[in-house]
Amino acid sequence: MLHYYDYGEDHLAYFDEGVMDATNSKTTLLLIHGFGEDHCIWKNQIQFLSKYYRIIAPNLPGVHCKPLTLHHSHAPSLRNYVEVLHELMHHLHIEKYYVIGHSMGGYIGLAFADYYVNHVIGLALVHSTSFEDSAAKKESRLKVAEFIQEHGTRKFLETSIHNMFGNAFRQAHPEQIQDVMDSVSDISTEAMIQYVMAMRNRGSHEHMLREQHIPIWMIVGEEDIAIPIEDSLLQTQLLPEKNVIVLKEVGHMGMLEATDKVNNALLGFIQVAENK
Repeated sequence: MLHYYDYGEDHLAYFDEGVMDATNSKTTLLLIHGFGEDHCIWKNQIQFLSKYYRIIAPNLPGVHCKPLTLHHSHAPSLRNYVEVLHELMHHLHIEKYYVIGHSMGGYIGLAFADYYVNHVIGLALVHSTSFEDSAAKKESRLKVAEFIQEHGTRKFLETSIHNMFGNAFRQAHPEQIQDVMDSVSDISTEAMIQYVMAMRNRGSHEHMLREQHIPIWMIVGEEDIAIPIEDSLLQTQLLPEKNVIVLKEVGHMGMLEATDKVNNALLGFIQVAENK
């Protein structure tokens, strides 16, 4: 069911679906979407996982609502989004939960789990990375921000979103890719640039994979150009083999490209953690 939460600037939409009880004691999964997406990117996972768990899937501030107002002296930070999501979960009286983050949503999830250690009990990185941006990537982020400022969100998505999918899916399902683009082309340039700069400003969270204070899982696409497979494999070596799934012929959008494999992997990850 769709609900709305007042985060101070506006009301963001969030899905609240699935198994729960009056005491909120059932297992809860917080799904965080990525850059240039909204919570509907998780529609297949919400439908599947809500049969087993309570699912909270919010839009980030700035998606179909006003972006955060940042003081001119404060650089955009992932912590801005962490705090809003933390307050949302507090508002819902949910104290402990697993976080599943796609791409930028994974970056937010890492920052979330690193700071709110008493709330996040497991983290799934879906086509995401614990590495900070390289110098070349930081420069690329600036060029993306400049392009969005000049041409707007829709034009940026038109030039980039097709490359986020693996070749086979791109050829077979152009209509689904178009639907994804159409669903988020109204995101403001201000919000998009905030996301870009927050990603650029983030630090490394590789220590979380090394320390593994909580279960961490990774879902990787072999044809992912946003998170190169070489970087992903370096990180998967830090995790137990059972905590990793590598999707063949899949790009950056396994939630849509390999729905059943992603659904079953996430379910398996959580079930193992719950049964320990």
